[in-house]
Amino acid sequence: MDIVIDQPPAPLIGGKRPGIHSINGDIFLQQFPDGLYGYKGYRYINTPSNHISYTKFEELVAVYDFDTQLKSLFYPNVMLIETAIKNYVLDILVASTNSGNFINIYNQLLDNYKMFSTKGKTYENTYDRQKAEEKFKRELKRRLDLRNRIYKVQTDAYGNGNKIADHYLRKDANLPIWATFELLSLGEFGHFVSCLNQNCRADISKKLGIRHSDDSNAMMPQRLIYATKDLRNAIAHNDVIFDTRFRTGNIDKQVGNAISNATGVKGLTFETITDYLVLVIYQLKLLHISKTEMKRVISGFEDIVEKLRSNIPISIFNQIIHTDNNAKLTKLKKFVKS
Repeated sequence: MDIVIDQPPAPLIGGKRPGIHSINGDIFLQQFPDGLYGYKGYRYINTPSNHISYTKFEELVAVYDFDTQLKSLFYPNVMLIETAIKNYVLDILVASTNSGNFINIYNQLLDNYKMFSTKGKTYENTYDRQKAEEKFKRELKRRLDLRNRIYKVQTDAYGNGNKIADHYLRKDANLPIWATFELLSLGEFGHFVSCLNQNCRADISKKLGIRHSDDSNAMMPQRLIYATKDLRNAIAHNDVIFDTRFRTGNIDKQVGNAISNATGVKGLTFETITDYLVLVIYQLKLLHISKTEMKRVISGFEDIVEKLRSNIPISIFNQIIHTDNNAKLTKLKKFVKS
């Protein structure tokens, strides 16, 4: 059986229309066990309207392999970052409250909303006061939403037979904060960190080794978590990552500026997978991962990129890997050595 590869019509050249027409079905399913659904994500870059002009099936396979190898390279490092940052935050919370109880932490540290209180403040006009009161209400609601979400994930864990949840809740005991962290997604954990008061967030930033000049508002920890979240989720769900289509929103400029200041890598937009490599390496260095391991990750990325370059036309390659890739990697390797 032959499977027709559906692409938009290419212009006629010499009376013929170039492009991929059909391939053997058995060969196709070897490469894409999920069938047509599995390959469609590799027919375009970023948006379905930006089709890739493949001329042969092997080029599509090369992009698929590139994406798969990227996920294999990033996955253990992203998971390491998630686990390590949760542990860093856990240490700060317990040291600050002398407690691992969520209620104590909620009452003592998860009160960032208070800095937006309008009590005792004067405003130039009614409009400004109203805007300030609305901001305070939103921040208070975020705190309440966090509390409700934590109770929800605990309830779901118990209902799904989670042994740790069962052990504590069956005894009418609160889950310790470390157990709660294991139940939170990375995005939910970012929400948790964002609700901590500024002093606590500053302690986390300092423990991570983020330069104070890059984080005077103590918001870098949560913004790093949010920046990493989309990549982590895409890998975990085996979604396409090679063109960064997984981004759910713009990454705050503070993240790019802070990483550029520390690494020397300029022009971070996170519109290319190279920038996510820089994000990962920056965090690995904050976490004191060995230079040997960071060099291995960069070298692995270079090998994957070179393999892609040798298997697809340069016109397609330059849409995936931008022309500043080598300059960024040179700066990144220098950062690792320092």
